[in-house]
Amino acid sequence: MVIHLIIEAEHLLTKETLMKRIRLAAKAQCPQKLEGALSLEIRLFDHMPLDIADCQNKRTYAEKGLIRPVHVSIFQPRLQHIQEALQIIANEVPLQIVDLRVSQFYSMRSRVEIILNTVGDDHERSLPKKGTST
Repeated sequence: MVIHLIIEAEHLLTKETLMKRIRLAAKAQCPQKLEGALSLEIRLFDHMPLDIADCQNKRTYAEKGLIRPVHVSIFQPRLQHIQEALQIIANEVPLQIVDLRVSQFYSMRSRVEIILNTVGDDHERSLPKKGTST
């Protein structure tokens, strides 16, 4: 099961507001609790600074992900807030996450994209069968 949440984030989004929006969106897409291993991808889109937004070339590069935030890291506290908010659909989120990716980008539209995917039992089918080679 894949859950894709896009949370619009104004410039000074509080922790409580972010968590409330995540909980509402997650509960709407997934009414039952998730069990087992999870894969979590978080894409943080920060508001583009004026020096980049005012220059067409820099703005284009930033929108394509070629210019990214490197001096201000906000992903650690946001990761904790997101994991806490996702507990509405998975009781043990930090323990259930076996694959995690967090990326930061600039954008004219600040937002947080969260992609939560269950890591199913079907991976066993793709493993090669044990046997003897000749």
